[in-house]
Amino acid sequence: MYGKLLFVAGLGAGYLFGTSRGRKDFEKLKRQASAVWLDPRVQRVAKQATDFAEENIPMGERVTEAADAATKAARANVGTGSGSSAPGRSGSGSSASGSSASASGGPGAA
Repeated sequence: MYGKLLFVAGLGAGYLFGTSRGRKDFEKLKRQASAVWLDPRVQRVAKQATDFAEENIPMGERVTEAADAATKAARANVGTGSGSSAPGRSGSGSSASGSSASASGGPGAA
């Protein structure tokens, strides 16, 4: 299914960029899309949506919380002593990950 979809998309792109008729159609489509986007009504709705999102979705706080949670989970996993983390500490190519865990005071430091 994915292959067929990719094939059809390739045919469409080939038509648009490979034939003079396709390039004309593409330019017409670009002009129409630009006219719709620059319409004051569309811009007003886009601004309302942006303002709503900024007021109701505190992204900065969520990103910080997610980063903190990921850091704590990573530190907890480093301290589990599983077999997959041992080669990383032996100095076989990634000494930065082993030194960062010891420099932070271990897995329970935070």
